[in-house]
Amino acid sequence: MKTYFVEENEKNKRIISLFKKVDNFGNKIIINVNLEKASLKTKIKVVKKIKKILEKSKTRKVCIEKKIKKDLQFVNLLYSNNISMCTPKWIFKEKTDEIISEVLGKQKREESEIFICVNEVDSQVEKYIYKFAKEFKEINIVTNHIGKFKKIEEKLFQEEGILINLSNNRRKSLAKANLILNVDFPKEILNEFSIHDNSTIINWEEGLKIKKKRFCGKIIEEINLNLDDESEVTRFIKQNNLEKYDERDICQVLGNTIH
Repeated sequence: MKTYFVEENEKNKRIISLFKKVDNFGNKIIINVNLEKASLKTKIKVVKKIKKILEKSKTRKVCIEKKIKKDLQFVNLLYSNNISMCTPKWIFKEKTDEIISEVLGKQKREESEIFICVNEVDSQVEKYIYKFAKEFKEINIVTNHIGKFKKIEEKLFQEEGILINLSNNRRKSLAKANLILNVDFPKEILNEFSIHDNSTIINWEEGLKIKKKRFCGKIIEEINLNLDDESEVTRFIKQNNLEKYDERDICQVLGNTIH
């Protein structure tokens, strides 16, 4: 699927009135509006023009520069128009296995337990469940939809002889959990659970904060990249003048998990 890069036209801000609100050059969409000062009405018009460009190419995927990402009103308008945006969470999810290794340090997986908070199953979630079930001493699935995980439970037992624990008990499920992977529980739901004071939570959701006063564990929500000058991502950024974009978003564009 083609991805368009969306950025503001910095060079021509003093003569914006001479330009269309939105221009399209190849895979770049240039906004000839100072979004920081623009009214809601103007932003709506800009989003509609972006949507038309995307519809012509039969795509809904954009990568937006870091500055525009800070404009939550504009970002929400994109989402409300079913426009999909690249996000650093993509590379974070892809690197979850490595993040867990860093968290555990010298502690071996076969000596550890992992708790996964998840309601919806997709191929990525299923891949991690099968992988972790084979590697960890014990795997615990905390979910409000136990029925959705029955097939996985049966397959692991029949093919590997592995038992997984399925639970939705908000008082007990996470009370002793040292390592939690939160796939899709919003913060409001997760805070309804009794959570171990020293848990490390790897959070796929946005902006998690544990309200429990005694909680002194870690919440890991993003990773930074240390890209080599010769990496595919770095070369792509330089070749396409994408220095204003988040490197982690570029990784998603390329489908690339390079460090």
